Amino acid sequence: MPQAINSVLTYMVVDFLSIAFSFLIIKKLTTDIGSELEIRILKTMLQIFIAYSFIDAAWILGEYGYMPYFLRFVNGAVCFLSVFLVGVLGFLTLIYTEIRLKTLFVKKRELWIIASVPLVLSFFMCICSYRTGWIFYITSDNRYVRGPYYCWQMTIVLLYFASAAFRALWYGSKEQMPMRKKATFSLAFSIIAAVAVGSLQIFVPGTPLVEMAIFSGFFITFINFQQAQIFSDALTELNNRRRADQYLETKFNSPLTEWPLYLFMFDIDFFKEINDTYGHIEGDKVLRIVAQVLRIISQKYSAFTARFGGDEFLLVAESLYLPNPDELIYDFNKTIEAEAAARRLTYMIKLSIGYAKTDGQDMTAVELIKKADGMLYKNKGRSRSVPPPPKPEYDADRKQERKISDTFFLKA
Repeated sequence: MPQAINSVLTYMVVDFLSIAFSFLIIKKLTTDIGSELEIRILKTMLQIFIAYSFIDAAWILGEYGYMPYFLRFVNGAVCFLSVFLVGVLGFLTLIYTEIRLKTLFVKKRELWIIASVPLVLSFFMCICSYRTGWIFYITSDNRYVRGPYYCWQMTIVLLYFASAAFRALWYGSKEQMPMRKKATFSLAFSIIAAVAVGSLQIFVPGTPLVEMAIFSGFFITFINFQQAQIFSDALTELNNRRRADQYLETKFNSPLTEWPLYLFMFDIDFFKEINDTYGHIEGDKVLRIVAQVLRIISQKYSAFTARFGGDEFLLVAESLYLPNPDELIYDFNKTIEAEAAARRLTYMIKLSIGYAKTDGQDMTAVELIKKADGMLYKNKGRSRSVPPPPKPEYDADRKQERKISDTFFLKA
């Protein structure tokens, strides 16, 4: 009897702590730390987990005889939901991972349908267990017992979690940006840890390992969100100024930095004119395009990139991966020109660029930035001799924008 009381108390404490902390996490989740779809999926997962924790608390009461006999059918419903909701959480974990990784999975409905097939099978097997006892059954004395196909249900759950972890590891191994790589691997390892701990409950029944495993996964994901909020730029999803300062401080103070560093500063020309002419939404689109191109360039040269502030961006590369800085500038200009053409913009996006190299000199990060800034503004002075784009003309009657064939920024 004392052992039964200890088991019940352990479950109740774990369940209600999980519920309390899950509510706190839901309250803290905002679109400032992730896309609207990401936050919506994560909140849904947390709400299901809260429901699961309540159900689990009810199950442990029935398991140890604290639920009246006449509520036997309630115990059956509790067991059904307890088993099935773990599968739902596995399915949503896979969906959430694909959304975080920004894969094509999210846009293809047929892939969603294929991914949901095991979940539908799980639901069918669980609901049929009332009559067949496939996954579980309730004894005459109101006790839960695993059925002969319980392992199949757990296989479906593990399949979802394992797929999510594998996808995160795969994309993380290909990611070149340090912050994104760290976040992706952290997501993968949080899933792996949850699966490893939760799987132990198959061999050690009567312990709340699943709850602790799932909640630990949510907690690690939330911490990743918080770090992203601190070190990422919300609009462009690049590293922000704070992260750039931290990175430079680490590079300049680390004895492991053997190769000279190139620091590039990028500044969008006529950015104010773009906002004034086409509106701030278009200006935000330009910032995102520049960020995307910098992301591509940083992957090619194993570089660090960040939004430094306003319409300024920073990129740091080791000379080991960048023998010639003009090569990077050429690649950047070609890529952004192609990006603007692909999007059929009525203007070209032009940036002034400056760079500086440590070159074995005893200089600080601030001095290196000033040196790159000096070159940037010298180049920007030359680009200012090119007139900004004219404002779009509008038909007075139709209120539609006329096409202006000569509205573009000249490429340096």
